Amino acid sequence: MTGYYVKHCVIVCTVICALAIVLWPVSLLAEAKVVEQDSNEDGKIDQIAHFDEGGTLVKLEIDSNADQVMDRWQYYEGDQIKRIETDTDHDTKIDAWDYFEEGKRIRHEHASAQTGRAEQIISFDAQERPLKVQKDTTEDGKFDTVYDFKEGRLCLSSKDTSGDGTVNVWQTFKDDKVVETRTDDDGDGKIERITFFDDEGLAKESRHDMNRDGKMEVLRLYRQGELWEQKKDLDQDGSFEIVTRFQAGEPVEQEKDGNGDGQFDVITRFEAGQPAYQEKDTNFDGKKDVFIHFDAQGYAEKMEEDTRHTGQIDRITIYSKGEPVKMIHDGDGDGFKETATLFKNGKPSLQSQDNNKDGTPDVTIYFNAKQEKERVESDTDLNGSIDTWEYYQRGELARMERDHTGDGKVSLKIFYDKGKKQKLIQDKDGDGSFEITQWFNKPPWSMVTELDTNGDGDPEGRYSYQEGTVRLKEVDENGDGNWDLREHYNGDGKLVKSEEDDEGAGRLTITWHYNDAEEAIRAEKDTDGDGRLDTWYYYDKGNLASVEEDTNGDGKPDLWEEYDKSEALVKRARDLNFDGEPDTVDTPSGGGDVSAEG
Repeated sequence: MTGYYVKHCVIVCTVICALAIVLWPVSLLAEAKVVEQDSNEDGKIDQIAHFDEGGTLVKLEIDSNADQVMDRWQYYEGDQIKRIETDTDHDTKIDAWDYFEEGKRIRHEHASAQTGRAEQIISFDAQERPLKVQKDTTEDGKFDTVYDFKEGRLCLSSKDTSGDGTVNVWQTFKDDKVVETRTDDDGDGKIERITFFDDEGLAKESRHDMNRDGKMEVLRLYRQGELWEQKKDLDQDGSFEIVTRFQAGEPVEQEKDGNGDGQFDVITRFEAGQPAYQEKDTNFDGKKDVFIHFDAQGYAEKMEEDTRHTGQIDRITIYSKGEPVKMIHDGDGDGFKETATLFKNGKPSLQSQDNNKDGTPDVTIYFNAKQEKERVESDTDLNGSIDTWEYYQRGELARMERDHTGDGKVSLKIFYDKGKKQKLIQDKDGDGSFEITQWFNKPPWSMVTELDTNGDGDPEGRYSYQEGTVRLKEVDENGDGNWDLREHYNGDGKLVKSEEDDEGAGRLTITWHYNDAEEAIRAEKDTDGDGRLDTWYYYDKGNLASVEEDTNGDGKPDLWEEYDKSEALVKRARDLNFDGEPDTVDTPSGGGDVSAEG
C-alpha cells in the first residue's frame, strides 16, 4: 500500500506540472500578470496563473474538482516547479506539500485532517523514487513508522507500536513483500518474536521467546500463511516437549513430553478449537493410564484413571462444566468400585463405601464446605444397619458412638479433643444407662475406668492404668460413696499395697504391704481414727508373725505380740512406762507374766 501511494503521488504531480506549462499560449504570457482560464470549457474558471514582469510563470492555482474553489497551488522558479500545496480533502485547508529541486520532487508531506500536523513525510531520490516514508499512525505528533526504500523498492521498515518513542518492530522486504519481521514485545530491547515469510508475503515460520529469557523456545510453522504446527523446546535441549498441530488456525492435536525422555506422554485432541479428548501416561511407563473426555465448551466431562498402573480402570470421575460431581473408585484393586464420592460446587460433600459388594453402603462420610469431615456413619458388621457414628469438628474427630447389640440404641460413646481420646462411656447391659466410664486425660494415668452399676453417679469401682497395666484399684463395696478397698500395683501388674475399711468406719483404716509373690508382709492400722498409725502387723509366708501396738498414742509401740506358724500367740511384751523398752513379758504357754528384769 505504501509503494502504491508513493507511485501514485509521483505520477499525478508530474502530469499536472507538464499540463500547467503546455496549456498557456505565448500571447497570454506576454500580455498579463494574472490569467484565468476555463481549461475544460465547463463555464467555470479552474486555473489561475500568476506571471512575473518578464512573463515567467511563478504560481498556478488549480480547482481540481470544479467546485470553483482553488485546491492546489504550484510555485515555480526559473521555469521549474519548486513546491506544490494541495487541499486534498477540499476543506479549504492545505494538507499536502510537495518540494522539488531542478524540476524533480525531493519530498512530500501530508497533514492530518484532525490535528493539522504532518502525519506522513516521503523523501525521494534523484530519480523521484521513494527513499524513505515516515508515518504518524496514531496522530500523537510522533512518527512511529518508517519505511526505507532502495532503488524505489521497499526494503526495510521499523515501527514503534507502544508509543514510547522506541522502535520495537522491524521488517525486511523483497519485491515489496515482507520476508522477515522481528518484534520486541515488551520493549526491553530484546527480540521476542521473529517471523519469516514466503515469496507470496505469507508467514511460513516464526520463532518466539515466550518466557523472556533471550532464547527462542517456540517454533511455529505455517502453510499458506495459516498456522499448522507449533513446537516448544522448554528446556532448550534441542528436543521439543510440546507439539501442537492446527487446522484452519485452530488446534486439532497436541503431544507433550512431561519428563523429557523423548516420549510423548500426554496427547490431547481438539474439536472446534476446544479440547475433546486427552490421554496421559502419568508414570512414564509407555502406557496411558488417564483418559479424559471434554464437552463442547472444553470442560472436562469424564476422567477414567488406572491409578495402580495395572491396565484396569479403577477410578472414574464425572464432571459438569469442569467441576467434579461424582467419583467412583476401586480402592483395593479387586475390580469392584466400592467407593463413591459426590461433589457440591466442585468439593466433596458425601462419600460412601460398599465393602461387601451388596449394593448397600457400609460407610458414609459427610463433608462440609471446607472439605472437612463432619460425620461418618458405618455398618461395621455388614448386616445392613448403621451401628457406628463419628462426629467431627474442624475436621478432627470429636465424638464416636456405637451400637454393639444391634438394637438401634447407642451403647458406647467416645469423646475426643483435637483428635485425642478423652473419655469413653458404655452401656454394657443395654439398660440405657452408661455404667462404664473410661478417662484418658487424668495424669499420671493413661486410662481410668469407673464402674457405676446402679447409676447413682457414685462409681462402685475405679481402675487406674499406666501403659495398659492396672496400677490402682478402688472399690466401694457398700455403695456409701466411700472407698472400702484401694489396691496399688507395680509396673508388672503385681499387688504391692492395699488399703481397707475393715471396720465399716467410712474410711480406710488398714494398709497392707506385699512382696513380689503378692504375699502380705506387713499391715498398718489406725484403730482410733486420729490419723496416726497405732498398730503394726507382720507376716511370714502369709501367716501372722507379730503385732506391735501403740496404746498411748505417742507414735511408738508399747505392746509386742509374737505368734507361731499356726498364728497362736506365743509371747506378749509390754512397756509400762513408755520408755520404748518392754517391762513385762507374757508367755501364755509358760504360765504367766515375767518381768523384763526377772
